Amino acid sequence: MTARAGTTYPSSNHATVLVGVSGSAASAAATRWAAAEAARRGARLHAVHVVEPGRAPEISPHRDLRLDLDLARRTIPGRVGGWVFRAGIDVEVAVSVVTGDAVEQLAREAADASLVVIGAPDSLGDSVLPAELAAECLCPVVVVDALGDVSHLDARPFPSV
Repeated sequence: MTARAGTTYPSSNHATVLVGVSGSAASAAATRWAAAEAARRGARLHAVHVVEPGRAPEISPHRDLRLDLDLARRTIPGRVGGWVFRAGIDVEVAVSVVTGDAVEQLAREAADASLVVIGAPDSLGDSVLPAELAAECLCPVVVVDALGDVSHLDARPFPSV
């Protein structure tokens, strides 16, 4: 974890806003929205990019997971930093690139998060992602579209009275 000069963040008490990132316009808008929300809460922003094995075989049936990971590790941190910097938001940012199922990995990374933010899916195949993520996460999930419009999902059951 990094801290801005003169600021300390106790690891166990420091709130986190997690944002799932990709290369889409909705992902950029979600990252900016999540960064602003993290700054408002005095939280850190944790950006997570998931490389899914076997994803999009129509692009190339011979895709190499190692190449996808290498590319993501080289490009995602700069992309996230650029989105936050250009928005003029002062927030601590951590970036992770992981492999696996997007819902499972984002939910795992969000275990200590107070909020999860994702960009609106841009394909029909990904349209169930927000609902599945909301069902798996222990905190609310926010979906941001490419124009910055926000919807909130919370699939957690209401506590019984």
